[in-house]
Formats: sequence, C-alpha cells, structure tokens
Amino acid sequence: MIGEAEALLVCPQCSVALQGEQAGLRCPSCGESWARVNGVPHFIENFPYWGEIPQNLMHEVIQAAQSGSWKAALLDHPDPRVQRAAVMVLNLARANGHLLANRSPDIRVLDVGAGMGTNSHALATYYREVVAVEPVKERIEFMQQRFAQEGLTNVRILRSSLWKLPFPPESFGMVFMNGVLEWVAEGGTEDPEETQLSALRKVGAVLEPGGCLYLGIENRYCPGYFVGYPDPHSGVPFVTVMPRWLAHWYSRRKGMKNGYRNYLYSSRGYRKLLQRAGFGRVEIYLALPSYNHPRFLIPIEGDTFSYYKNNFRSGRPGRLRDSVRQLLLKLKLMKYTEYSYVIVAHKEKSA
Repeated sequence: MIGEAEALLVCPQCSVALQGEQAGLRCPSCGESWARVNGVPHFIENFPYWGEIPQNLMHEVIQAAQSGSWKAALLDHPDPRVQRAAVMVLNLARANGHLLANRSPDIRVLDVGAGMGTNSHALATYYREVVAVEPVKERIEFMQQRFAQEGLTNVRILRSSLWKLPFPPESFGMVFMNGVLEWVAEGGTEDPEETQLSALRKVGAVLEPGGCLYLGIENRYCPGYFVGYPDPHSGVPFVTVMPRWLAHWYSRRKGMKNGYRNYLYSSRGYRKLLQRAGFGRVEIYLALPSYNHPRFLIPIEGDTFSYYKNNFRSGRPGRLRDSVRQLLLKLKLMKYTEYSYVIVAHKEKSA
C-alpha cells in the first residue's frame, strides 16, 4: 500500500501520523508497530474466518487465482458453493447505488468490510482512490489477485476492522458499508444498538463535511420473517420481528450465548439510528430484489407506486408475489415490507 492513502495513516490508539519502515509502520508516540504482509499493512493479526465460501475451498480458490485467472478460479471450481458465491462476487452492479450520492469522481472512498473486493472493484472504476478495509486474511489475499489482474492501481488494501480505522478525521468523501452494520455487535456483550451507534459515529468521524455514508442492509419487517423465515445472520426465526427483550430470551433458548446481536430496523428505525449518530439528511431506497443484487432502487418517499409499476416488471404477469407487491404499493405499505434497503446518509457541511 503506497501513495496518498498510506500517507494518511495514523495510530489507531493515539492518532499520531505513522512512520514507514522497511518492515512496516510504527507509531512515533506509543511505539507500537504493524507489519506489512505482501505490501498490505496489517493492523490486526488474528480474526476468525468468515466468508461466502468455506475456508478450505477458499484456499483452493486463492491458489488457483495466484496461478491463473481470479475469475476462472471461481467459475471453474467444481464445488457448487463456490459457483453460487461467484454470482455475487462477480456482480459489480452491487455497488450501483453509489451514484445516488451524486459525489465527485475525485473523492477518496472507504469500503469497510470489503469482503472479496466486489464493491471496491466497482468503486475504483469511478472514483480517484478506494481504500478496502477487511479483517479476514483469505479475503485480503483474494483481493490482491483480483485488483492486480484487473490493473486497478487506485485501490489500497488494509487488513483492519471498523474498530481500528487508522485514519484522521475527515479523510474520505464516502464510506461504503454493504452488509456490515448488522454484524458489528457480533461477539460482543454491550447493547447491540449502542454498538451500532458507536460504529456509525466512528465512520462519520472519518467523513469529510458534505460526505456520505452508504448502507446496504435488510429490512426488519420483511413479511417472510413473520412466517418463520430464519434471520439471515443468526439463523434463528422470528427474532427480527420480536421485541428486542424477547428476541434476546428466545435466542438464548436456541443456544446463542449472548442473545440476539444482529439488529435490523425498519426504514423509520434506520433513519432515527442514523440521526442519533449525527448524520443529517437520510435518503432511503427500496433495493429490488436485494441490496446485493439491486436491479432497481426505489425512493420510499414520493409516488413510489408509479415508479415501481413503470420500472419493475417481472416478465411473468399474474404471479402472486407481484400481485401482493402491487397491493402493498397501492396501500402505501411497500416501504415497510420489502426485503432490503440502500441508504445514503449525509454528513452536514460545517457552518
């Protein structure tokens, strides 16, 4: 990692500018140091594996990418789990919602929880510089192959987490968090909502005035959750729609030691959460069919039904699902029931 992004780096503990050394980076104030591994600064050393692809298969994918094509490593792998994951990993349209923010291509973007690099890849084709922050080592190794083979010289990779962002205030024009906020309280013991608020305030601090936070996330009140579809994060049914205290009790009964941690919200709940975290204007869009495959992004304010009717046709008229959706739109309930949202929250400019 070289260039402007590394020049920005500060000590996560004392916020002093870091000094580059042959082996890595060092804080001149507290003396702590961090290694570079294959050119990537590692601000964390140990983090449990998590990913769309099982760890043993991920090692195979990385090896294949290192000796050939990163795309072929996914598409030609014989295991169907890898092939299913490839659909999302290859889908650069996942990041299309960034255009809703109407930001200049000259800004620097921070992708928190960059995963296998899909969003960073897409954003790097549009913005001046992208910093991809990811704690999982295998995903870092995959991204290195991906970006090198694609010739994306404006993406900088950092092994770190949201809780150890080594950047000074107001360093970025946009922060991207796609499928991240619902995980930030995982493994902790503090109140999940307060943990999420802390996370939002941390990313808000590194945004420049007038910058924005992009969120892709599920809706707490998707109808499937009422009929027993499991929460996609904890795997426990009904917890998203239960009162929080009941969801905690029920989750513990289901074997989750720390209770229900992956808080989701309604559109109103997300707006309130972001405003509590210090953001100003909050724009919320229905992501259809989901925020990971956003064919359409529909503003929840305004004449949503006309927008949907004119732009989202299934090609198979008469299906029950489409009929239900149209009824919900006529009743102005659609914004409360769709599966997921894309949210753009703006940091107010200084007076």
